Amino acid sequence: MLVTDNAEWASRARYLTTQAKDDPIEYVHNAVGYNYRLTNLLAAMGCAQMEQLDEFIEAKRRIATLYRESLADLPGVRAPEEAEWAFSTFWMYTPLIDEKQSGIDSRRLLRELNANKIQARPLWQPMHRSRAHDASGSPSCPIADAVHRQAISLPSSVGLGPSSQSHVIEVIASFLKKEN
Repeated sequence: MLVTDNAEWASRARYLTTQAKDDPIEYVHNAVGYNYRLTNLLAAMGCAQMEQLDEFIEAKRRIATLYRESLADLPGVRAPEEAEWAFSTFWMYTPLIDEKQSGIDSRRLLRELNANKIQARPLWQPMHRSRAHDASGSPSCPIADAVHRQAISLPSSVGLGPSSQSHVIEVIASFLKKEN
């Protein structure tokens, strides 16, 4: 779903999502278009979710706050930051794990969480590392590589309850304390 109050962007989006067809009868395309329109059912679901957006954002920010406060004193755990000029929804909560300070790398923590039936994930692979983009001739991206190596996305669904989140925090804290 795309939402904008910019009439020019909305017009361009409608054009692209209707296959960028320039002639109403002939199949003439002067741009690459798409057929990504939603069915009525999916659009209704999207509208229903938009009605809950404020509650979803509030839940995500509450989850982020508890993670930030609870993990702040653990060695080598760097919380995501919210810039002064920004308002983050904290769609994902992805701290960085500094191996030298924490004594473990993010993948070892990931395995420990998974062993405790906690579904955590590494951050997405940087595009320059993707085989699908090999032909693009990407330059070296050491910062992207470092972030990918250190990042771990913790459970942060809007349905994550306080007791489940406390369990995640307890597993991380006890594991890091055991390793130091």
